[in-house]
Amino acid sequence: MCGWVHVCACGGAEVTLGPCPSAGRIYDYVLGGRHNYAVDREFAEQQLRELPQMRVGMVTNREFLRRAVRFAVESGIRQFVDIGSGLPTQGNVHEVADEVAPGECRVVYIDNEPIACACADPVGGHGRSGTALRALR
Repeated sequence: MCGWVHVCACGGAEVTLGPCPSAGRIYDYVLGGRHNYAVDREFAEQQLRELPQMRVGMVTNREFLRRAVRFAVESGIRQFVDIGSGLPTQGNVHEVADEVAPGECRVVYIDNEPIACACADPVGGHGRSGTALRALR
């Protein structure tokens, strides 16, 4: 790890980060989130110049997540495991599930990226239905 510390905007947790782009933060940037840095934005813009449809793919992926969770809850599923959940953004699993069945669903978020885990910790408190776990490499 590099040597700069990030105090997570969504929960105050300190996470040591490196100077290289992060897949989770790039995804966050492309989706319009705020949990990213200049190195992530620069890398994302470079990739978008090479592959402009990348943004459509990422947005479509997020829309699919929302539809799948909604369908699952409407079909009676009340427990979810989101592996590789990434940084919190709009339309997280617990938010979509709570729209369909308020207070009935439980979600476990698992990721191995330190910033994703630090920023996901407050999720459980907001929706009372989410728990964040860090997968070790």
